[in-house]
Amino acid sequence: MLPRLTSRFRVVTYDARGHGLSTKPSSGYGFRPVVADARAVIRATRLRRPLIAGHSWGAMVALELAARHPRAVGGAVLVDGGISALREGRDWATAKEQLAPPHLADMPVEEFRRMIRTVLGDAVEITPEIEEIVLSVMHVDRRSRIRPRLSRANHLRILRAIWLQDPVAELERLSVPTLAVLARGGGDPEWDERKRRAAKRVMRSGAPIRISWMDGIHDLPLQHPDTLAGRVERFAEQLVR
Repeated sequence: MLPRLTSRFRVVTYDARGHGLSTKPSSGYGFRPVVADARAVIRATRLRRPLIAGHSWGAMVALELAARHPRAVGGAVLVDGGISALREGRDWATAKEQLAPPHLADMPVEEFRRMIRTVLGDAVEITPEIEEIVLSVMHVDRRSRIRPRLSRANHLRILRAIWLQDPVAELERLSVPTLAVLARGGGDPEWDERKRRAAKRVMRSGAPIRISWMDGIHDLPLQHPDTLAGRVERFAEQLVR
């Protein structure tokens, strides 16, 4: 999405704690510390009430930031996340079993490249650029074996924080303009139905949020980067009118 967005806007991205090249502590994955991290990025880059955007867990972080610190942001974009509660109909043990990341450490990098095509190939054209984007979340060692940059233990800490989050309460706090772009038809009818129910609740809540649907898989930024960037652009334009 970045080439299109940076042609018109100043765009700041960062590696969240535990991810990418950022430090990887064994604590601080609840929403309060990760929102504090995001606010620190805003201050350090001297952004003035920016439009914030996040995907999946990032959408949940963006929701918490916008709801709890409305004077810090001008608006928010939530991409396939942030409107439904993970614990709806799931206890923690079930959520952990269903959503725990696969064991990938020490997998040969070429096997992982083949896995990318298996998992995403029906929905996304696997170009060398897409392959490198997906591979960027892995560290490749001298033996050409991978290790997730986000450790399994920290991944589960994030999952636990998501399970504990109450997005309904955060949406009730929301006072800044927000766009939620939700994926549908990606192959999981049960999850689609959860999102439809959550979207109806959001629309009845009176929160300043607009729901926009997009046919596709959860990884909309990979599958439809130009279309999604266009929706972000139009939303940003509305905010400055």
